[in-house]
Amino acid sequence: MKQLIKQTFVYDIDNEQEAADTIEQFKSEQLTKNYTVLKSKVDYKVKKDRKSGEIIDEKWLTEITLGYNV
Repeated sequence: MKQLIKQTFVYDIDNEQEAADTIEQFKSEQLTKNYTVLKSKVDYKVKKDRKSGEIIDEKWLTEITLGYNV
C-alpha cells in the first residue's frame, strides 16, 4: 500500500503580499484538511535587462512543504 506522507508545492507569485497570503492560507487550513505545514519559504527573483540594468521581471517563488497526518 502506498501512502503520501509529504508533498511540496512551488508557486510563482507576482507580489510579496500575495506570497505571504498564500502561506497563511495553507497554515490556516491545516487543521481542517488534515496536514501540517512543515516548511515554507519565499525567494525573490529578479530578471534585469543586460544593457540598461532595468528590472524587466520580478517574482516571488513560494515553496510550501506539507506533511500528512498518518
